[in-house]
This record gives sequence, structure tokens and C-alpha cells, in this order.
Amino acid sequence: MSIKNWNAGIIRPVPVAPAGPYQDGAAPGVWTLDQVAYWSKQGLWPIAGNAAPIGLFGGGNTGTQSNVINKINIATTGNASSFGLLVGRIRELSSCASSIRGIFAGGNISSPAGVTNIIQYVTFATSGNAVDFGDLTAAKDRNAGVSNYVRGVFGGGDTGANTNVIEYITIASTGNAADFGDLLFANRELAGCSSTTRGLFAGGDAAGYTNVIQYITIASTGDATDFGDLTVARNYASGFSSETRGIFAGGGSYLNVIDYVTIASSGNASDFGDLLTGYRETGACASSTRGVVAGGLITGGVYQNVIQYVTIASTGNAVDFGDLTVARTQNLGGCSSAADAVQPTPTSAAMALFGGGTTGTVQASIQYVNIATTGDAYMFGNLTQARRELGACASSTRGVWAGGATPTNVNIIDYVTFSSFGAATDFGDLLTVVFRLAGCGSETRGLFGGGSTGSLSNVIAYITIASAGNATDFGDLIRQNEFLGACSSTTRGVFGGGGTTNTNVIDYVTIASTGNATDFGDLTLARRALAGCSSSTRGLFGGGLDNTPAATNVIDYITIASTGNATDFGDLTVARYSISAASSATIGLFGGGNTGSSSNVIDYVTIASSGNATDFGDLASANNTLAGCSNAHGGL
Repeated sequence: MSIKNWNAGIIRPVPVAPAGPYQDGAAPGVWTLDQVAYWSKQGLWPIAGNAAPIGLFGGGNTGTQSNVINKINIATTGNASSFGLLVGRIRELSSCASSIRGIFAGGNISSPAGVTNIIQYVTFATSGNAVDFGDLTAAKDRNAGVSNYVRGVFGGGDTGANTNVIEYITIASTGNAADFGDLLFANRELAGCSSTTRGLFAGGDAAGYTNVIQYITIASTGDATDFGDLTVARNYASGFSSETRGIFAGGGSYLNVIDYVTIASSGNASDFGDLLTGYRETGACASSTRGVVAGGLITGGVYQNVIQYVTIASTGNAVDFGDLTVARTQNLGGCSSAADAVQPTPTSAAMALFGGGTTGTVQASIQYVNIATTGDAYMFGNLTQARRELGACASSTRGVWAGGATPTNVNIIDYVTFSSFGAATDFGDLLTVVFRLAGCGSETRGLFGGGSTGSLSNVIAYITIASAGNATDFGDLIRQNEFLGACSSTTRGVFGGGGTTNTNVIDYVTIASTGNATDFGDLTLARRALAGCSSSTRGLFGGGLDNTPAATNVIDYITIASTGNATDFGDLTVARYSISAASSATIGLFGGGNTGSSSNVIDYVTIASSGNATDFGDLASANNTLAGCSNAHGGL
């Protein structure tokens, strides 16, 4: 007998398909190199460290409120296992998640009996009981949750009466929810799903069943917008999604209907297929490919332990998955470590952040792009307080925002760490409340110059970026100035343009020292509400509002180490003012701004050359008076 023919059932002529590219997804046995290559090409060979997508179902009603959290591996089929317990016995709660944390919010709790405002969380990687996160803005049940990697959003519900309130949290931190905006109308018993950019709320009971689907942009705040209609008006449906497709299943008078929509567009839902039978009050979660519906009620009000699933990218009827550990209903909360919650990971090499601003509503959101690649912005986190007309600077590890208007002027300084998503942390205070200021700096120091305190300011303040604390006086700009732009090399900070009446003045300081600014030269065009960015040798000033007054597309450049007047570089793709900028050592970005209305455009240029800007991508929403910074700019 040759070794080739003797496999003892271990090296299999027909391999058993792995469950997916997960670290525990391999079939047992010894595999040939050809077999490994085959399954790798299918994207199914197990990858060490790639955990299988976990789905959780928490709470609900088993006859009384339940505190049970069940766990499934979405990539396989089979019965649920125990994960842990909620902080109380709760039904009619909502849920959302990042790839790290599952969140359960609100609901009707057994002790003390009644509707609750509790937000609680679990960590997917570690089975165990839920931990207190913070509170909703009001006690409510029968609301819906949506999320991207960073932000969880909860819409509607019942506080004793239907509510239209939308509120949000930063998932990686803990704390109370903050106001996001309003639904189109007060609604309860609605279903939610999301992509990394949009959250959808569908159906519900608003003095009768509704078929309305509405959406929000998760990275911004503001009121919901009409999306389209479900195929059937209903309440108590469940929602789940991939990055591209949203699905709504069951609900109403024990419907078996499954609808789907394309999240990035708007329009009415289309028929997807049917559940195993008519269900309502189920829980749901999803991976990037598979949607899972669990529990609920069937005709006659019979509690169910059934878990069923669909393949999201196709259409068709649901298939049996397995069973929950106990039959339950009344909107058990479902969430997962995959699907809509996952975004590209921030790069440590060259990353730009854009924070604050206004979309018509003053924003707290921080968005990011990887400068080395073009594409749309993703959610990074939130400032400690929503504000516009603020300044920003950065080291290679920290991004810092200072001042601004809420619309009341503030002296807030807060920071984030580039390597991790999440909410900003308080850094300290500026010398005074100020907005319409500009920021720049080196690896060690951040400078904030000019602005308005109610009257124009010429003050330059500085911080040591690596250590939190209040700002210190640095010196003065040549003139009192607001709406100016700034950039830096490793040694010089440069401030250009600005003024309530436009100026073309450029002045500079030596970052490592203190003292008043010195005249550098003039811009090619007097203007205000412009933005600056730089490599280590060349500074750019782009956009602004000229003396017409009109938005301009002008980009100027200077050689930072010398002095002299600016030279024309080229044009932005769209003329705009109240713009923001950030850069790597080679690429300059100009994001957002005002064209007469807010813009979501991000442009880029190659700093060492000259020429017109090229489209880079889009911010999550049209925004102006925001501030940008990066971990790879010319001052580092």
C-alpha cells in the first residue's frame, strides 16, 4: 500500500467545506496543499485571529420578563448557547453593536416594574453578564436601534406616549445618550437596520400601523428623512442588514413577509421572501452575508424558540437555523459583531480627521479618511460637545480641537487618539471663550490663533499636545483677526487671510519659542473663511470668501522656510468658504465648506506640485465650519 493511497479517512479526497474564514471554521483532519489552496480561493479557509461573527439575543418575555442573553455563531447553524444575563429582566428593548460591544437599551423591566432608561453593554469576545453603560434621555420601550462601528442611535419608542426622539451614544465609551434629532413622526414598535453611513427606521405604530421607512446619516445629527414605504404597513417587524441591503421581517398580524431595500438609495421596499410562518415581536441580527431572526409569536400568541435565517444578497424564503435556549417574544434585543457595525480600521500612517461644524444642526461628529487612498469619510467618534467654527491641530498620536460656538462661544479643548475610534476626552481650556480661530503645530506643541471672543482677537495660545492642561499665552498675531487659515512646518506656524473685512496678510511664529508674529508676505487674494495645510516645506491656503463677496476656488502656496508673497497653486473642484483642511507629507485635503449651501466634497492635491484639485470622496454629510487635522502633516 502506497502512502499516496492510504489516507485513513484523514486526508480526504473530497474535503469537508470549512464554515468560513474564521479561526475555528476548519473541518477536522489533515489537509493537502491543493485543498488548502482551493478553499483559500473561495475565501473560506480559516484565518488565525479572525473570530466568527457572534449573534446575541437578549431579554424578551418567556411568560415573565427575561434577562437571558443567548449566543449563536452566525456562520454555522445550530442551537443557541448561554452567553450571560442582562442587568435586569427586560422585554421590548432595542439593541445595536460595534464589532467589539453589544448594546441593549431601554425596555420594560420587572424590578422596579416599568419602563426603563437603562443602557447596558457586553463584550462579544468574553461571555458574561451585561454592565451598565449609562442612560437614555428618557425611559422608553419599543424603540429601535441602529449603528455603525462608532455610534449607536436609538429612535422612537413609548415613554407613556409615542415619541419621535432620536438619540445617540459612542459605543466604545460609556455615558448617557445625547439628542440626535427627530423622526418624521412619533412612533413605537418600529424596526431598525443600518450600513456604516445610514440608519433606517421602518414601520411601527403611529396611531395605527405605518409602512413608512425613514433614514438618518449616522455620522451627523439631525432629523430623519423619508426613504420610501414597506410593502405592508406593520408594527413589531425586525430589521437587519448587510452593508448594502436592509431587510425587514414579519410583524403586524403575524405576517410572514420579508421586505428588502438598498440602503444607499431611497425608494419603496421589494418582496424578499417569507419567514417559516407568520411571526411578530422577534429579534434579529446579521453577519455581512446572513440575516438571522429568532423567537417571537405565531398565530394564537404562542411563544417561539425557533431561529431562522436568510442569505441577504439573494432573495428567498427563510431556512431553519436552530433553537433559542428558551421560547420568548416581545422584542428580544438582537445584535452581532459583524455586518453593518464594521468599518475600515484607521491607518496609523496617514489619517485625516474632520470634526464639528454644522449641517444646519451643530455637529459633534468626527469623521476620518485614510489620506493614502481616495474614498468617502467614515465615522471616527464624537467631540465632547457639538460646535462649529473651531480650530484643530495634531501630533502623530493625538488630534486636538479647541474653541468654537455651540452657538454660544466656548473655551473647550478636547482630544482623540488616532489609533482608536471613540469619543474625545477633555484636554483643558483656552485662555478665553473664542470661535473662528485657526490651529497649527509641531509634534510637541499646538498653537491656536485669532478668532472672536465677541470682538476680534489677536491672541495666540499654545498647548503641549502630549499632556492635558489649559492653554498658555504665546503672543499676538500682527492684527486682530478671525476666519483665518493656518499651517506649519516643524519649526514655523503660519497664519493667513481672515478678517471681517478680508485681508491678504500672512504672518508667522517660531513654534518652539513664544512671542509675537512677524510679517511673512501676502496671499494672492484677500479672503476670509479659508483653510490651510502643509508639507514640511510648503504651505497651502485654499478656498474662502472674497470681497465680492463670493466663494472662491483659489489655492495659494508658500515656501514656509522663507518669507514672501504666495503663488497661485491651482483651483479647488468647487469654490467654497468655511472650509477645512488636513494633510500628509505629500497630499493636501480640503473638506466640506459652503458654496451657498453646505458641501460634502473632499478635494485633494499633491503638495509638491501645482495644479487643480481632484475629487477625493465625500464627507458623510454636507458640512461647513468644521476643522481638520492629521497625524502626518508637515509640522511633524
